[in-house]
Amino acid sequence: MSMNAIHEIPVRVFPVKIRDERSGAESADEIILTKAQLAAAEIVGESSTELIFRQYNRAGFRVLDIGRPRKVTVTVDLVEAVALQEGGDAVGTGGLSEPA
Repeated sequence: MSMNAIHEIPVRVFPVKIRDERSGAESADEIILTKAQLAAAEIVGESSTELIFRQYNRAGFRVLDIGRPRKVTVTVDLVEAVALQEGGDAVGTGGLSEPA
């Protein structure tokens, strides 16, 4: 049995247009940031735009445009997530197996 296994995470999905600085190819992408990430950036004086630019620049891309973000709430069942990560089955045991 697992307590508080379901978590809701508020995120913002920003559509971005980027250019790969190695190849010059332009493409559309999306970056997903949690409200916690955005709040942390704000604490150090960084805007969401600056945060997005920094993350893409570090990966070798230039941001050409950032669109208006969508608000999404992601629901995560931690028991299922752990079972999937460990290659197990979360059905019937609350995701936890008894010690051998």
